[in-house]
Amino acid sequence: MAKSRKKAVETKKSPNDIIAYRKKRKQRNNIIKLLSIGLVLVGIALIWTNAGTIFEPLRGIASKIDTRTTEDVGFPVNLPGSASYSFADFGDNFLLLTDTYLYTYTTGGGQIYALKHGYTNAVQRANDKRILLYDKSSYDFSLYNRTSRIYDQTVDDKIVYGALSSGDLCAIVTTSPKYSNLVKVFDGSGNWKYTRKFVDENVMQVEFTEDEKSIIVTTIGVQSGDIVCNVYKFSIDGSESEVWKYSLVSNSIPCAIDAKGKNITVLCDNICFTLNESDGSLMGSYAFSGTLICPVLEESFTAILVNNISTSSTVLLTLDDEMNVMGSISVPSNTVDIVADGSVVYALEGEDAVSYDRNLNETGRVKLKEEYSAFLKIGGDYYLLGYDKVEKERVG
Repeated sequence: MAKSRKKAVETKKSPNDIIAYRKKRKQRNNIIKLLSIGLVLVGIALIWTNAGTIFEPLRGIASKIDTRTTEDVGFPVNLPGSASYSFADFGDNFLLLTDTYLYTYTTGGGQIYALKHGYTNAVQRANDKRILLYDKSSYDFSLYNRTSRIYDQTVDDKIVYGALSSGDLCAIVTTSPKYSNLVKVFDGSGNWKYTRKFVDENVMQVEFTEDEKSIIVTTIGVQSGDIVCNVYKFSIDGSESEVWKYSLVSNSIPCAIDAKGKNITVLCDNICFTLNESDGSLMGSYAFSGTLICPVLEESFTAILVNNISTSSTVLLTLDDEMNVMGSISVPSNTVDIVADGSVVYALEGEDAVSYDRNLNETGRVKLKEEYSAFLKIGGDYYLLGYDKVEKERVG
């Protein structure tokens, strides 16, 4: 009996042991709390970083467009009657704008939605996720995603031009009684962000820089009887003065602009030039003659299709980022459109769709069923706009 009592005494914990145990348990609980807080912070950081992807399906959900004019899927896609058509790729989809409707389609030929826009002179701009629609010479514009209208907006003055960033920023150019043009930038919810006023110049194009922190604006003015092409860079953080300005006195009218990458490419009706994006210095230029049919401005090269009346020829040429000629070939006179994907140029040459490398060496040719007025290249397929239908052909 005494032996048992002695064992019990020997196994009883001392006060110091209990204190140490409680301290250890508290430390373990603190570590668990810190780990939990860390996991929550990591989760918040991941959500913040990927907010655009996570919450994109919720954008415009209250204005989801459920109207369709057909449930048919496949090609050809039959077109409604319209005075004009505007055709563009929209990420992995394509859109068709008529004088009354905005249609979006999957690449399988299924209609996503058909929106009766109500604009008198509708113009579209599209990137991979957004469509900007504005009523030229009127006051309204709107922004859409793949399924919904995100917002409608009305401005005080008549709209003459609109631009869309690679994200969801919009630039709207208007006229006014006091100014020749106003450039207004709106965020992805339709809230005003920035305004730039022009007194004696006419704005021709606006393009957002790749980081969406600045805009590049081309204008035309007059100096000593000559047309002056001006190119500006403005920060849209609210600063009134330009970051830089470049002027070209050569009676040139800006037709297109690209601000992707480290260079700014400006295509005019008789010259193409590149500027350094950071300081506006001239990197190179190339003058040409003839009527500009169609340009493609990529980050690393430019392709232009020109009809030269004096030589009765249609010429396709490619230029590098310093405006050196990489390739130049004569193409059939019924060549009406060119597009680019990566380092490949595609030309719609009558009843042929022809692919070229950047040096304009032919790499493929597809015989088409008929002639088309415009085409897109999405993935491994051509989407061809005809008189009353859109057809699909595999890229050769």
